[in-house]
Amino acid sequence: MPRPSRHPLTALVRRSLPRPLGRADESYLRLVDRRLAALARIAGGQAARAAVAGMTARDRGLARRALARREAAWHDGDENLVRGYLDRWEAERPPAERARGLVETASALVAIDPPVGVLWFFLWEMESVLAGLFEADKADGPC
Repeated sequence: MPRPSRHPLTALVRRSLPRPLGRADESYLRLVDRRLAALARIAGGQAARAAVAGMTARDRGLARRALARREAAWHDGDENLVRGYLDRWEAERPPAERARGLVETASALVAIDPPVGVLWFFLWEMESVLAGLFEADKADGPC
């Protein structure tokens, strides 16, 4: 039996997926929950290890596969909506501010219950920000 999502954004993504959910989707949703919890800690000024934040090579591979299956799910309008929130949190800012930008954007998206493409593009962008926070190997692209 799958456990319920801890973060409202993850719950929203869960509801957008076709049923029944496969193991890969369940694993990815658990990873998103871990990542959002780690981002909240970082936004609050605490440190987070890469493994705890879901940034191991295995975790990044899981995210890459989950997002690659949905890459065509978003369009320019979805991207513009997400970037409208995230552009306030430029890469040059301290890690706590960049993490806060992701946390606040996730909350804003939950509040507006956007089309599914917006959710998937946000998760794609979250990969890029996380890679910057944890010095992940960027040779594979944003994910």
